[in-house]
Amino acid sequence: MLLLYFIQYFFVTVKSSVIFQDCGSAYELHRVSIRGCGMRLPCYITLGENVPVTIIFYSDFESLKLDQYVILNINFIFTKPHVTPDPCATVHCPVRSDAMKSFTSIMTVPRNIALNQRGFLQWRVYNDRNQLVLCYSVLVQTQSPMQKFLRSLKIKSFNNIHFEELYKIVGNKTDIEPVKRYNIKKNHELHYKGRSGQ
Repeated sequence: MLLLYFIQYFFVTVKSSVIFQDCGSAYELHRVSIRGCGMRLPCYITLGENVPVTIIFYSDFESLKLDQYVILNINFIFTKPHVTPDPCATVHCPVRSDAMKSFTSIMTVPRNIALNQRGFLQWRVYNDRNQLVLCYSVLVQTQSPMQKFLRSLKIKSFNNIHFEELYKIVGNKTDIEPVKRYNIKKNHELHYKGRSGQ
């Protein structure tokens, strides 16, 4: 039994996918996983996207229920993203003592926050006695769907972008026009330099 717990503890610790700062958890918080984020900071969050967030923790005392409170702090502007479901919908409440537990919630990133700005995502979970049992913060940076697409391709230059693919991702052609004009301008400059060098 002890060996099994050690293996589980080692696996959870090593596989931690997001660097986070504990802000006073009464439980032992082992892992925070945010879809699309890894060990590199900041964690990019996309406006309007539904993001699964998983927390793995060790409970050393019992809690009858869990309530979560989530805040995004971008440029000292605090917003409360929609998060569902409640922790007790995925964790069997009451939370027993001396157990490894996890729950996954879906966070909807607001569309009305500033783009390309860094800030913090703070996640707090209280129990039935209003005790802060889980608390962490993660450095995040906002991005648009188009920026997410470009980062996923790891594009260093716009020269070979297929714009129809970007239209499908963004859904609004006006958003893509500045990128397209930049690409055309760069190609024209390269063509002009090539001709002048002959």
